[in-house]
Amino acid sequence: MIFVGFAVALTTTSLILFGTMMVLFVGAIVRRARLDTETEPKVGPRVSILKPLAGQDDDLDDNLESFARLVYPDFEILFGVASASDPAWSVASSFVARHPEITARVVLTVPDAAINPKVAQLVGLESVATGDVCVISDSNVRVSPAYLWSLVHGLDDPTVGMVTSLFVGSGERTLGAAIENLQLCASSAPGLVAMNAVAARPITVGKSMAMRHSDLARLGGFGKVGGVLAEDHALGRLVLDAGFSIKTSLEPIENRNVTGTLRRTVERHTRWSKTRRTILPLGFFGEPLLMPAAISGLCFALVPGLTMGILFGVSCVVQVGGAVAAVYLLRGRALRWWHAPLELVRTLVMLCCWAGAFGGGRIEWRGHHFKVRRGSVIVPVAAPGIRTRAPARERLAA
Repeated sequence: MIFVGFAVALTTTSLILFGTMMVLFVGAIVRRARLDTETEPKVGPRVSILKPLAGQDDDLDDNLESFARLVYPDFEILFGVASASDPAWSVASSFVARHPEITARVVLTVPDAAINPKVAQLVGLESVATGDVCVISDSNVRVSPAYLWSLVHGLDDPTVGMVTSLFVGSGERTLGAAIENLQLCASSAPGLVAMNAVAARPITVGKSMAMRHSDLARLGGFGKVGGVLAEDHALGRLVLDAGFSIKTSLEPIENRNVTGTLRRTVERHTRWSKTRRTILPLGFFGEPLLMPAAISGLCFALVPGLTMGILFGVSCVVQVGGAVAAVYLLRGRALRWWHAPLELVRTLVMLCCWAGAFGGGRIEWRGHHFKVRRGSVIVPVAAPGIRTRAPARERLAA
């Protein structure tokens, strides 16, 4: 009976935490929809969009093309590529040639500018940026015409030092991509909104973030965070420590995942789990509690019986229902019915990725091999079977 009581209490706690997260998330999205009637002003600060590129991301051409439709009075786009032989070089160059009406250029960056290859590109882009505001934008994101306004509005408040964007996974055509996009829509985005609603130190996500150029320079520039894996988290800590606040724009951007494999999804999320374990250990250990289907399923397996069977069924319905609601609110359209059961598969996959974070601190990322230490500090290590670091071939978008 003691074990049954503990299993019931654990499952109930998980359901309460998951329910609280979804209530905070839905409330924030609904409030945003009610306030989303503002007309955009005609004057804004000059913006430099810093876009590091590497390799051929899913729908890269279309992703970049969405930036040609931006409605904003004064901006430039700076594409960073570490090598002219990178396929991204020709894609970015074609964009620049197609859109002479846009101030855009391709910048050849120096890979050795930082240990973190993405930061190495940002260092090079920052040095040539002419905008009053720097917007960091990953290569695998697609944006709406009002994208820049959604970020710049947040910086109207002088006490705000950084604005990050909410994100939604989209475009899935394979199992791996579908699970990836469900993770972003049903877990990452709701968790980000809920945590930032109650936490004193908000979470920052580097897929899309904006800072005043002067503030960035005063904090030491991107080079200040060049030795860590979670450069977005480290940059956010610098902003908060300087006395600024951080705001999350609830105007979502699309994170395109179209043809990714299940293996790639597992590798990426295991790496992220290892990273979170080094920067937020207490939060990391509590992550499974936001997966009521997994918690109740494990309890049911260990303490079988009618009570746990009912709680397992309720947990599955609640979690799948939450995923369907989150996708609808973020995408503006319902999840395909045959994708709904994948929420339970996603839960199992992410639980395995979470457990994989206990398998050591070595990771392979963008063709480089690193050891991840406390605070997501990265130390280059030799790849198995070779003596030097492999070239950076993997996509820059994390």
